[in-house]
Amino acid sequence: MPLAALHLYADGLSAPSMLFWRYILALLALSAVGAAIGLDFRQAWRQGAWRVALVGATLGAAQTICFWESIKTLETSIAVLLFYTYPAVTLALDRIVFKQPIRPRALFCIVVILLGAALVTGPDLRGGTIDLRGLAWALPGPLIYSFYLAINSRLLRRYPPLIGAAGLFGGMAVTFGLAAGVLGLDVPSDSATWLLVLFVAVGPGALTMTLFSYSVPRLGAPSFAILANTELVTVVAIGVLVLGEAMTPSRAIGGALIVAGILVHALSRKAPRPDPGPSPVAALRASPPSPAVRERG
Repeated sequence: MPLAALHLYADGLSAPSMLFWRYILALLALSAVGAAIGLDFRQAWRQGAWRVALVGATLGAAQTICFWESIKTLETSIAVLLFYTYPAVTLALDRIVFKQPIRPRALFCIVVILLGAALVTGPDLRGGTIDLRGLAWALPGPLIYSFYLAINSRLLRRYPPLIGAAGLFGGMAVTFGLAAGVLGLDVPSDSATWLLVLFVAVGPGALTMTLFSYSVPRLGAPSFAILANTELVTVVAIGVLVLGEAMTPSRAIGGALIVAGILVHALSRKAPRPDPGPSPVAALRASPPSPAVRERG
């Protein structure tokens, strides 16, 4: 997604315009699939799905614009490294705001993953002066995204994933539509740019947000924040296999640390215990007596 965004910026699209087209096209795709499988978006809206759209229009739009504006002037490696502090921020937020206990193993996994992220992104830093404007955009991102995760982990439990994804993208589309209306809406100038916009709308857009809406309520914010760091490993793999980048020792060690942290956390998660149901005695007490019992009584 950052690679595609940089190409779209070079083609003359501003960040709000790029994001507006992305969310509008993604929303059309989600609506078409939802209608095909019989989801009632209007009923979901009346039942409170407007709250999901509100989260998308505020926290979702804020964390999104922070990242995409930061990579305009900040080295992508620095922006990614700063953003991927959000697992630690999420864990702290869960403890301070929601009064959830911090598991030592989860804290250990986050430290290992942050070290791996530093090794993955560190070699790409050129050691030059950090752009303060880009830094100002990048710093609030992890905190906003942590609140975004924490709220969605509770709110999205009530709705099917497609409803959740459409609500979040609908809210973001409104916000960036207003921003583009004020700042000016850039329109892709050729078919190649439109195809790239369509790609970021459907692949890293509609599909990814549907998976997000499915997994976040089931995993919880802290676990999702840890497991989602597979993105960094994917970045390294794409760089090596597709873009021809060198697999340096620091990247290999960093990727291994990230995978190790994720696996330790995943394997330490306790599977929910199956509900054994009522005991035979309780079931007998809860059920009406049979005719034979009534006759004997």
